[in-house]
Amino acid sequence: MPRSVLRTGLLRVLALTSSIALVTCTEDHHPLAPPTIGAPRFAAAPFSGPSVFVGAGDIASCVNNNDEATAQLLDGIPGTVFTAGDNAYPNGRTIDYQNCYDPTWGRHKARTWATLGNHEYDSSATADPSFDYFGDRAGPRGLGYYSFDLGAWHIVVLNDNGQFVLFTANTAQDQWFQADLAAHPNLCTLVMWHQPYVFSNKNPTGATTSPARKIFWDRAYAAGVDVVVNGHTHQYERFLPMTPDLVVDQDRGVRAFIIGTGGESTAQPVQIAPNSVVQAGTFGVMKFTLKDGGYDWQFFPIPGQTFTDAGSASCHDAPGGVSGSLSTITASPTTILKGGPGTTITVTAKSANGNPVSGAYVTLAATGTGNTLTQPASYTDENGIATGSLSSTVTEIKTISATVNGIALAQTASVNVTATPSASKSKVAPVEKYIAVGTGTSTITVTVLDASSRPISGATVTLQATGSGNTLTQPTALTNASGVTTGTLSSTVAGTKTVSAIANGTLISQTASVEVSTPSASKSQLGASPTTFTAGVGSSTITVTVKEAGNHGLAGVAVQLSATGNGNTITQPVALTNANGVATAPLSSRIRSKCSQPANVAAVPLCGSSSDPLDCRCSSCHCAVPSKEFRSGAWNSSPL
Repeated sequence: MPRSVLRTGLLRVLALTSSIALVTCTEDHHPLAPPTIGAPRFAAAPFSGPSVFVGAGDIASCVNNNDEATAQLLDGIPGTVFTAGDNAYPNGRTIDYQNCYDPTWGRHKARTWATLGNHEYDSSATADPSFDYFGDRAGPRGLGYYSFDLGAWHIVVLNDNGQFVLFTANTAQDQWFQADLAAHPNLCTLVMWHQPYVFSNKNPTGATTSPARKIFWDRAYAAGVDVVVNGHTHQYERFLPMTPDLVVDQDRGVRAFIIGTGGESTAQPVQIAPNSVVQAGTFGVMKFTLKDGGYDWQFFPIPGQTFTDAGSASCHDAPGGVSGSLSTITASPTTILKGGPGTTITVTAKSANGNPVSGAYVTLAATGTGNTLTQPASYTDENGIATGSLSSTVTEIKTISATVNGIALAQTASVNVTATPSASKSKVAPVEKYIAVGTGTSTITVTVLDASSRPISGATVTLQATGSGNTLTQPTALTNASGVTTGTLSSTVAGTKTVSAIANGTLISQTASVEVSTPSASKSQLGASPTTFTAGVGSSTITVTVKEAGNHGLAGVAVQLSATGNGNTITQPVALTNANGVATAPLSSRIRSKCSQPANVAAVPLCGSSSDPLDCRCSSCHCAVPSKEFRSGAWNSSPL
């Protein structure tokens, strides 16, 4: 791996008014440009691919062979190596590097970036032995803080040995750190120093924070840093993403790892810090796979030890970055054929104030099966846009969601994957073949099938009808799993209506015929069941069958009943005639008599003339004599 060129210069950033030393190393030897005031923090760029970043802290000691065991783990893991401080025990002297570190981890020196721990300053207020050993891979001599790019990621190494290199607010290191974070264009950032801000303790009454180091977290969180790596406490530990106040923030929190497991010694913590997920006193190394828009982690223990930890996460931007509610996702076209060309998915990343966010990382997801989902090939452009695509071999509705810089979008996009219908196999049929003029409605059922007579779900169907006076209601839904959808036809003009259907652009060969007509008084029928019932107790169901001139039941007809005699209770039909032309209603009476029930259908008497509606009556509809007669509001016990 080629040595990086060290970049040192003066940088003025945002509200900083003093010139500060900016030290940035880049793997491709190209220094990062100074930031432009008002420019987006993230710049659009093509993807870089994954990079491995592997290492630990608290490493080499000549009193045991644990550092050799962890070095052997490094032997089998290609990539860039890091140290998290306290590299050469006991005192970070030249002899400690020569005798303890160099025989083990030293064989990976050419690919190592080093962090300075407190033991690096045990023998020297300048940590010169460490700078002598690592050269610029430990940062500028006397400072020990620097940064470099690794693939899509920006790596920042800080020096928290404040007795020798100040790091409090407004010191040179603090100003440099803020300037470096503002200057780098990467979405994903990892920051490393030795002693952690938050940690679990092997002492049951020990502290779990180092308040002096909160300043690092303040700066990191404000800039959207993703990962912090520390050593010092001789343990492995991983935390939930948090704010500097140690409040869990799954969207934009900093995730901390303590990897003080390089070989010197380990201990199992017992005083557990807030939001610590896992702790272990195990020797090993951490492998980060740093990817575009995210990272994987995996802890490898030395042989003979079994603890491990692994996971994945997305990178995020700073608070106030991408808005999940204002960013959008669309699909065009919204309907595609299975196995055919796909749809383009467009995501527009916007900030909380509605401005486009360039350089954002977009991840797409889709429901259903048989999908080919192509992720965007680059970060969002200057308009905040990134595009992917979806095709599928399974017909169904797909719901596509997006995550931008780790923030889930509230909006989703729907894509209907359908198939090519068979014009000859698909079907169009009316439920009601004969309907009344003005009031009748026929349900038109369309069944969309493919060439093998298999139903096509998700097809878009439109209806057409011949003639005039029609009200044609189009299907409001796509075809279901059985390939079926429905619309309706009604008309104010009598005649034969021919209804045709188009499914996914294919005209179905079969058509449906609906006869729009008026009731026939001579063909329609009136009946009662039973024809005899007990007055005051029983009732008869009056059934009207309305037919048109061709003797077919006529749907959608309004029927009105009337009855002769006194004491009758007749309930009018609550619905229009059904597909068979039938409507029913009950008749009851408290007075014994012979009851005739004439029926008017749409103001037309069913039989006889309008002046003599009683010619049409139910046969033998008699009200039987009750065993007791109701008189003056009470039943008389004497038989009639």
